[in-house]
Amino acid sequence: MGLWIAGFILAVLAAAALFLSWYERNHVAVREYEVASPALGEAFDGYTMVVMADLHDNGAGRRNNRMMASIRRIHPDAVMVAGDMVMARKGVCRYGECVRLLKRLAFRYPVYYGLGNHEDRMGRNREEYASSYREWYREMMRAGVTVLDNLSLTLREGQDALTITGLNLDKKYYRKRTKAPMEPGYLEQTLGVARREEYHILLAHSPAYFEEYAAWGADLTLSGHYHGGTIRLPFLGGFIAPDYRLFPRWSRGRFEVEGKTMIVSGGLGTHSVNFRLGNMSELLVVRLKRVDRT
Repeated sequence: MGLWIAGFILAVLAAAALFLSWYERNHVAVREYEVASPALGEAFDGYTMVVMADLHDNGAGRRNNRMMASIRRIHPDAVMVAGDMVMARKGVCRYGECVRLLKRLAFRYPVYYGLGNHEDRMGRNREEYASSYREWYREMMRAGVTVLDNLSLTLREGQDALTITGLNLDKKYYRKRTKAPMEPGYLEQTLGVARREEYHILLAHSPAYFEEYAAWGADLTLSGHYHGGTIRLPFLGGFIAPDYRLFPRWSRGRFEVEGKTMIVSGGLGTHSVNFRLGNMSELLVVRLKRVDRT
């Protein structure tokens, strides 16, 4: 009888976990952050961004329609994409929902798109993914999405400037299980020298190199990739990252180093493991605030 009761309790707990995971994958939480900096020009005080990452072409239908309604209520100045809105793995490529969603967004707001490892894989393995990257990129251009593939764009209002850079990390920096050391000067060689007189936003899919991003000159880094750690445990945070590392240091939330900020999205979807627990899909709202130097 004791074993029967234990089995029943385990079955109930498993069913509850599966239901909760389904709910968290099919609903989107909106989390808001305010980032204050004396480096921000007055013209961009209050600049509001919606940040998206790791859709992996999920959420078609009612979920993404509800998310669009939330974005319209926020009425952001821009949408920032921190990569992996498509899904490309083992010869399978999907980007239809990514295209539909970003077309709707770009009709209303400026959209700046930094690439993740899935977009990079789709573009790098042209033979495996046939014309998928070319078609996806053409659809982004038609929609008016600004794809920042190791490129920068500067917004200017009078004497004030805000620079947005999209980093497309080399494949070696997405190594499984262990973190590859970043080569000295890699960011300068890939992106150029950061202009310190401008407030600089970096769209960098992997959060693993936050110290390097900050040292390069990113005032605010927007990342994703770790899917919030897939399962989030009380007091311990995210359990496992897509690169199979346990308890990743920067799985979700806000982090600071030497006066620089990184905000990591828990992501909007899943791919290899279709499971989230204690880790609802999330849309971020980031507001910039100017403060006087002390």
